[in-house]
Amino acid sequence: MPTQNSPATALPAPYSPTARDVLAQIVVPTLHRQRWSLDGGSAAALGRIVVITAGRGDLLHADGELSLRAPDVAWLPAGAGRSLRIEPGSEGMIVGISESLLAAAIGVHADSAPLRQLCARLTRLSAHASGTRNELLRSLHAIEAEARSGAGGSRHYLAAHLTIALVLMWRLAARELATSAAAPTEGHSAQRLQRFRHLVEAQFRDHWTMARYAAELSLTPDRLHDLCVRALGRAPTALVHQRLVREACLLLASSDLSIERLGAELGFGSASHFSRFFKRWMALAPKAYRAQSRQRVSTGQDATPQSYADWP
Repeated sequence: MPTQNSPATALPAPYSPTARDVLAQIVVPTLHRQRWSLDGGSAAALGRIVVITAGRGDLLHADGELSLRAPDVAWLPAGAGRSLRIEPGSEGMIVGISESLLAAAIGVHADSAPLRQLCARLTRLSAHASGTRNELLRSLHAIEAEARSGAGGSRHYLAAHLTIALVLMWRLAARELATSAAAPTEGHSAQRLQRFRHLVEAQFRDHWTMARYAAELSLTPDRLHDLCVRALGRAPTALVHQRLVREACLLLASSDLSIERLGAELGFGSASHFSRFFKRWMALAPKAYRAQSRQRVSTGQDATPQSYADWP
């Protein structure tokens, strides 16, 4: 185990063909502080679930530092983590998840929106409810064991347990939100932007007009446009289109759906309409993007380029 004076160590890869999808590590207590690197090599392209089951630690991320105390659970989107320091006597788990496995676990239906929202940004939760905490740990331990075994059908098994873990984390988040609802800390504009985000997650496949989004938010289209441009630097239409393209990238990278079927899943009336839309944003036809993604996987890289401009 690395000590306080040793250099950061990348998490070890599991011993199976699922190594592209999962990097899992059980952190056992030691007499020394441990430090784990979260941004070394291809591991930087993984999202992370970090659970502190005893003791405490500090999570260094792209925007600063986050203190974790048992029984905290944290989610870090791909590219957000820098390192994790674990204090002497502490224990927990670190599970790294590829973007393609995350997409498979979340699914493509409208009721997947809460899980997408959860995974969109860094989140810290407190798993004080022992039942929820134990369920979460069971699924994470199952993921870690499966990554080592490499048994047949591993990807389906991993995705199923990851879905369970994400749902449990979403429930914890919903509980915390309900507890703090009586004292909101965000301004009115920020709350409206968050509502817009939730609407987009639920409706982007239905290709709502901006007028309909604005009406649902009790805004005029011009006011919604001004709000998005001032706060996010992008027009609402661009944000919705980027969400569509993001979903298309994940589906192309993680599924074998035909271009026609994939376009239909995303609400396009024809394969040609979807292909023109996708190429306008990505400068690649869908088939070419899929081939490029698979080439990246074959060389040990993540399926989707990290430079893609996701929803902020």
